[in-house]
Amino acid sequence: MVFKRSKIKSIQANGTWETRDGKTMYQSEVELEDGAAGEVNATTPDRWHVGDEVQYEVKDGKYGKKLKLSKAMNGFSFGDSSEPNSTSTSNSVTRFEDRDAKRQSLIMNQWAIKTAIDCEMNLASPDKFELRNAIAVAKLLKEYALDLENVDCTLQAEEPIENPF
Repeated sequence: MVFKRSKIKSIQANGTWETRDGKTMYQSEVELEDGAAGEVNATTPDRWHVGDEVQYEVKDGKYGKKLKLSKAMNGFSFGDSSEPNSTSTSNSVTRFEDRDAKRQSLIMNQWAIKTAIDCEMNLASPDKFELRNAIAVAKLLKEYALDLENVDCTLQAEEPIENPF
């Protein structure tokens, strides 16, 4: 599959049709700025607009050229596989990886804080609960969870564990 990238130059509604399960599909004739043109189907009449940046693939259909379009989302670029030196694919992948890393970090924070608070609540009576202790434990839990192979487990059972807080 070779996907290209362009912007919608013009769009003209071309009727509707129903799928086997009764869903209405909206047909449009679309022309792109790079000269590609064809028919596009969408589930809503206002899916595509002049000026939308799209990634597309041209296919030959029974009744002419069909365009398979995808919109750019949140400023992420697509990467044009027809341009061998394009870096936009790696840039968008990096942005998605950054977003996923932030999301994963938030999930880890939530897990660590909940686990630490549960432990602190089980060890101390509610009137002696210390949030700062739970947060310190949460930081350790997250650190250990992210690098479990390198956790120092040399503490001997007979050594007293002092409260570091």
